[in-house]
Amino acid sequence: MSDIVISKLEHTLRVTLNHNQSQEITRLFQEIRCRDGLSDDDIIALITQDKAIEKNNGKGVFLAIKQKLIAQRFPLATNHGRIAPHKVYLPPVRPALSGTIRPIVPFSPQRIYVEQGAGQDYLSQRFRALFPSALWEEIESLKKYLQQHPFRLNQLKQPALFLLREHWDFIKPCPCTAGHVSCNYWIFNLGFGCPYDCSYCFLQQYTNAPGILLPSNLDDFFNRFADFIKRFSRPIRVGTGEFCDSLALDHLTGYSTQLVDFFRHQPVLFELKTKSDNIAKLLTVAAAPNIVIAWSLNPQAVIDQEEFGAASLAARLKAAAAVQRHGYSLAFHFDPIIPAPGWEDSYQEVLELLYQHITPPVRWISLGTLRGTRALKTIAEQRFPESSIWYGELLLGRDKKLRYAQSFRKDIYRRLCQLIRKFDAKTPLYLCMEDDACWQTMSTADISSAGVEKSLLSSCP
Repeated sequence: MSDIVISKLEHTLRVTLNHNQSQEITRLFQEIRCRDGLSDDDIIALITQDKAIEKNNGKGVFLAIKQKLIAQRFPLATNHGRIAPHKVYLPPVRPALSGTIRPIVPFSPQRIYVEQGAGQDYLSQRFRALFPSALWEEIESLKKYLQQHPFRLNQLKQPALFLLREHWDFIKPCPCTAGHVSCNYWIFNLGFGCPYDCSYCFLQQYTNAPGILLPSNLDDFFNRFADFIKRFSRPIRVGTGEFCDSLALDHLTGYSTQLVDFFRHQPVLFELKTKSDNIAKLLTVAAAPNIVIAWSLNPQAVIDQEEFGAASLAARLKAAAAVQRHGYSLAFHFDPIIPAPGWEDSYQEVLELLYQHITPPVRWISLGTLRGTRALKTIAEQRFPESSIWYGELLLGRDKKLRYAQSFRKDIYRRLCQLIRKFDAKTPLYLCMEDDACWQTMSTADISSAGVEKSLLSSCP
């Protein structure tokens, strides 16, 4: 919104806005304009038609304008009562990022950086054979490289690869939001970064390297895990896919066959999560029922608009059917659920297609609505100015993440659970990073972390 429009608003309502007030009003105008398709004049008309605003004076005029705009911006939440101003995140409007790189599919690295000590590893040798024309550079360490080459956000998806030797970060607990119900999941940390580019991806906030990071010393991961699992007297859930797509680069790394052969003998349910249809290598080895191949699912319209480079819904479902026939277990993740207009019909169509392809029950289905930190919203706006998903009714929750209002989330989960149960009465359902109140919509008797874990492991060998 231009200074001219601010001036027009000030003149019309006989108010003077200071810098911070102008910033907040500008932000509200932008989000209403992008979400509702209204012009600045349309929004000003909404304000000036509210005769109650004219009854205020001084700072009261600004507060009345702001509350009017908040009500327009968050109509569903407003229907449940007045929205506390501290729940509304109103940062400065930043311009779209120039020079944004979109990923090339299939991924083909133009530069490959090899950390000292990793050059003779299996993965380095494999990439040298696959990409002989790539520019190769040996670096002392990733840390020193980044100190000498500061990362810029517009480098995020450049076609570069770092082959590293991991020394510490082999397996870690899934970072569930504090104060929310955990499922006690463990992450087998096989890389950081993704060849796809989703507008909601939290990695945008945490990535600090201009390329995908892959550990080349897979044997060390296996050796460490053999010691790690001795800590447990029960099976556990472990997987990859939190910080990288588990299968998108499998035709290059060949990791999946090694993972299957190792974890088939472990007391775990081991999950590979993906948005790809890259299953060719999985089909070359004997399946094991404790190996779970999982897909993130969304309506095709969301995939087209928000999941750049990822496989289509039809391709994902065809791949899921193939690995189930081969003998693997399946799981699915509806996360993030993005409740655009007509969302119920859209997700029902996804479920109808899903159960046309696969045979229930599966190991588990998770549900989670769109959420993110304040920093992620700003980054996503700069990288994806054409996306409007962050202009949904996202308010600051108790964990300081932007979330839909609790009442709305509960409605979403309740409705999706009902839809799933029409097709599948037995698969365990769980919520990802959700609070106790939202869990009350589920049929799970025990919503403690231990109770949720037990329900998800109920069929573990």
